[in-house]
Amino acid sequence: MSVDQFLSDFTPGEEVSEETLAELSGITNAEAATLSSKWNGWSDDEVLDLHTKLSDLAEEDSTMEFECVFKMSLGHRDGRVRAAAAHSLAETGDTSAVSRILDLLTNENVLDVRIAAATTMGSFAVLAAEGKFNERLRERMFTALSSVLENGDTQAELWRKSLEAAGAFGDERVIRFIDTAKASDAAEFKRSALVAMGRTSDPRWMDFVTQQLESDDSSVRFEAVNALGEIGEEPDAFYLEEPLEDQDLLVQLAAVAAAEKIAGPTSKQLLQMAKESPEPSVSKAASEALTSIANEDKLVQTVTPEMASQGMFGASLGGSAAEDVPYDAAEREGWSHVDEEGLPFHASDNFREDDDDPLASLMDFEAAPGQFEDDD
Repeated sequence: MSVDQFLSDFTPGEEVSEETLAELSGITNAEAATLSSKWNGWSDDEVLDLHTKLSDLAEEDSTMEFECVFKMSLGHRDGRVRAAAAHSLAETGDTSAVSRILDLLTNENVLDVRIAAATTMGSFAVLAAEGKFNERLRERMFTALSSVLENGDTQAELWRKSLEAAGAFGDERVIRFIDTAKASDAAEFKRSALVAMGRTSDPRWMDFVTQQLESDDSSVRFEAVNALGEIGEEPDAFYLEEPLEDQDLLVQLAAVAAAEKIAGPTSKQLLQMAKESPEPSVSKAASEALTSIANEDKLVQTVTPEMASQGMFGASLGGSAAEDVPYDAAEREGWSHVDEEGLPFHASDNFREDDDDPLASLMDFEAAPGQFEDDD
């Protein structure tokens, strides 16, 4: 990983090897700044070409990390480069760029850059829904997206991408916008409605989703299958039978992925059938999905009731404790402590919610007299 090595091997506008591009993987912000000072002397097309190559390589090889390069490019003079950088950050999931993406969504003058920012916000909104951001930043994200949706002059594609992103928040304030999109006769609005529905994980949309599985537009069917995978429960898996035999290969592959997400007996039965598909990619995907479900089932079954009754590590309790007595790992496994009054307390009781490191509170614990003295 060396910017100097990259610059010595790279000539703007000429073919470049993956090995040379890999020199930029994992560079720091300071190194990315050095690189940007060099590309200021290149043509905009040459800078855009480099970003396209880096993005393609990152997509092919998940070990390649070009986040610092992409973040530096968000301030490039050419809107195409800014848009490409924003799109690339959507794939990396680098959350340190959220504020800058929000700024592009709100204040950027080039429409394509705002659309790219809204698309990237979709990835960040999913992370926010998973609790990866604090409440203040979550609200900033939602407010920015809502502002776009509420503006009657918003260009259609920007509005749709903002709707798709906002759906991840599962907020009731988004419902009316989803209703507006799903009522449209335009396929692109129905697609965006389905994406937003899937991201809400709300089963209220199941009727509309299953209706769109019969759409004449394969792109709508594709998004309907994806939404079903997000909001469907095990009894809903049977809806995937026809999509698994859809005339569009992408719909078939989406159905395999949806069946894997839903899991359960019906999904496994459908995936067994899909293994016999004449489409090699579908057959392979179905086989991998079945393996993934089997591994997940094994993980869930690792800790059996019998194991739990024997303690954390399966050690015998040496007695027949009543079945309704809660399992207390601290007492049974021997990691409780004694307070100043000689009464036992457990590590978990001494955690403070405002501690950055909850274990730090245990540093105040003083051993009981003779507790750690040598045996001899």
